[in-house]
Amino acid sequence: MPPRSAARSRRSRSRVAAPRRSATRATLAERILAWLHQQDLNPGDHVPERLATEAFHVSRTPVRAALALLTEQGLLERRDQRGFFIADGFSGSRGPVAAETPDSALHDAILRDRFSKRLEADVTAAHLARRYTAPRAIVLHVLNRLQKDGIVERALGQRWVFLPALDSLRSQEDSHRFRLILEPAAFLQPGFALDPKRARDLKVALRDLAQQDARHLDLKRALDVDISFHEAMGDASNNRFLSDAIRRQSRLRRLATTSMQVPPARLIESCREHLVILEAAEAGDLTRAAELMREHLAASLRARPGFVNRGAPPMLRASLMGTR
Repeated sequence: MPPRSAARSRRSRSRVAAPRRSATRATLAERILAWLHQQDLNPGDHVPERLATEAFHVSRTPVRAALALLTEQGLLERRDQRGFFIADGFSGSRGPVAAETPDSALHDAILRDRFSKRLEADVTAAHLARRYTAPRAIVLHVLNRLQKDGIVERALGQRWVFLPALDSLRSQEDSHRFRLILEPAAFLQPGFALDPKRARDLKVALRDLAQQDARHLDLKRALDVDISFHEAMGDASNNRFLSDAIRRQSRLRRLATTSMQVPPARLIESCREHLVILEAAEAGDLTRAAELMREHLAASLRARPGFVNRGAPPMLRASLMGTR
């Protein structure tokens, strides 16, 4: 290979390798974050780095890289010569760890364009590479990630097809009605048991959000806490199938909210409703908790036509116009 071609090849490989390394670091960081929550640690506690290497069967280098990412997110803090410690922002942090990488930017752009009806339901990696001026390797990495999340599936040949999502009024209503059946049932499972620390962290986050001014509400944080609450109730059911179904709905909701705005006032009201549900569950009144969850979801369903048309992408606006 001529010297210039070899240099270009090395540069191309390094550009692809960098986001892969960063994506791997984010994945490990997310797993470590979940593991740290299980250790019942409090702000100021030392992070057991050696135990983390043993728990995940990796060397200290990738563990330290993942802990550094959590530090950048404000979840940990690093002290000279002493290692990593739990930061004040650790409580309630159960959402995905953000990784600022080319593939995460491409992932968000594809979802945004799909939910805005700027991207067809049937695509190829080559088409996406041209559209977003991205290396094919990164495009394929993103497509595989979307496939894992149940957003696309591989079709014949080189084609990828987007699966049904919460991209129309009908699909949103169907999702809500499914959740009305599903989520109240979590409290009525024989093995229902709340994780005390998880419930405590949720209450802190929900109380904080419930006192916010709607004009200055951090929408992303509010939505993250909202979804974390519903997933926590599903996990507490100790029914794997029920919990998995709730998490599947959570993934669809996260995707829908990348292109939609939910009114801050409704999010704040939801936080208050979540607190009442949580208090009933903690008191052991699971029948009441189930009924409160049903009322909460019904209220959100009633509010849906009022907020879907505000700031909704073209795909949703077209659906709305078609129902009039």
